[in-house]
Amino acid sequence: MTVQACPRRRDGQSCAPINEVVVGAGPGAAPESYAACSCGRRFPLPHAARRRLGEAVAGCRAVPPATAEPAAARALDSLLERVAWPAGRASRLSRQGVVPVGTPVLHRPTEPVTVISSGLVRFALHMVSVMRSAGGVGLAANQAGAPVRVLAHDLGRVVPQMLINPRMIRSHGTWTYGEGCLSLRVEGAAADVVRPKVVTVVATLLDGRVLAVRADEVLARVLQHELDHLEGIAYVQRLADAERAAVYALIERAGGDLRSLPPRPYGS
Repeated sequence: MTVQACPRRRDGQSCAPINEVVVGAGPGAAPESYAACSCGRRFPLPHAARRRLGEAVAGCRAVPPATAEPAAARALDSLLERVAWPAGRASRLSRQGVVPVGTPVLHRPTEPVTVISSGLVRFALHMVSVMRSAGGVGLAANQAGAPVRVLAHDLGRVVPQMLINPRMIRSHGTWTYGEGCLSLRVEGAAADVVRPKVVTVVATLLDGRVLAVRADEVLARVLQHELDHLEGIAYVQRLADAERAAVYALIERAGGDLRSLPPRPYGS
């Protein structure tokens, strides 16, 4: 039998069940549980993992629908309409339609979402469109102008693309992986970042169900990059020593404001 290399994993590795996923039941929707490779190929989820992630789902409060809090839904929709970064807006420091480094909304922690409104669904579609047009694999809501705790990613065959109020509850290991950013289009600024290799994240989906994922490799990296954005942190702030100095020099020469990027290395 010929084993083919996975198209998403590094170093010619074959497909493997490296991501573990449990999604709780919702109105008209049954619970789901599966393991998945980075490319989206699915596998059965072992019982122990299903139990562990099921406990995480049970302990996570779902975001209610608009019908539960209509006033909050109207307020959220009004906010999103006011602050959404136009898809056609260009900047010398970011991809088209993406908030550039130095813009205040990108450097402040975002606020939890309290209701799933129709405007939030529209904004989610806008985020995915901007992300794909910009050639990215992830986008945080504040990169699209909104100070709300929502992220999009382009690994939808592994877990649903939109995560509301995502929160990392566990991490372990380390993994070095090259990162760039749609909000920082500076030649040479991409860099290797050392982050935890495996993370467990809980979030609400657009259909109101709660998800728990134990993510590894590429998915773990994308989630951590966007979770940092939701805390007002850009990947370059995680760099250290000579590498940080070299990248910051490039940003400064390109006209970036380094005052918005105070170093935030892990362990500091």
